[in-house]
Amino acid sequence: MSKMREFIFDDGNETKTVEALSYKKAVKSYQSSSKANSVRVEWLAKKGVVHEIVQPLPLGRSKKLGR
Repeated sequence: MSKMREFIFDDGNETKTVEALSYKKAVKSYQSSSKANSVRVEWLAKKGVVHEIVQPLPLGRSKKLGR
C-alpha cells in the first residue's frame, strides 16, 4: 500500500503542512492556495532521509499557465 507523506511548506510568513502521495501533487495542492513566488519544502523520504528544496512557483506546464 502506498504511503501518505507530510510535506512542510514555508514561504517565510507562514508554515503549512500538506499530506500527499507525491511531491508534485503536494506542490500543486499548495500553490492553488498561495500567492508566493517560491517556497521551501521539507519532507521525510521512505528511507528516513529528510529532504529540503526551494521550489519556484507555479509548478506545471507554462503553456497551460498562460505564459
